Amino acid sequence: MGIEMIVGLAVAVLGAIAAAFGFGHASGTTKTEAKFQKQNTEEKAAATEVAAERRVEATKEASNVQQTVNHMPDDDVDRELRDTWKRPGGG
Repeated sequence: MGIEMIVGLAVAVLGAIAAAFGFGHASGTTKTEAKFQKQNTEEKAAATEVAAERRVEATKEASNVQQTVNHMPDDDVDRELRDTWKRPGGG
């Protein structure tokens, strides 16, 4: 075996190791990105669900208030507004 053959074999082995490392790194990066994307999607879905629940609660509360006001005499509604409603910063 000549020195050129040993050097060529060493270069081939190092090249194979570098290629394996590169493929492994690329695969790991892809898996990490997929995991991050899945987690991000799940977080967005959870936030959307919470927002929808809040919207439903706000709608129910508004409906309850509207129903209460509809059953109150006008004078009681006026008095309630005067006693409880204040302009922001109005003290």
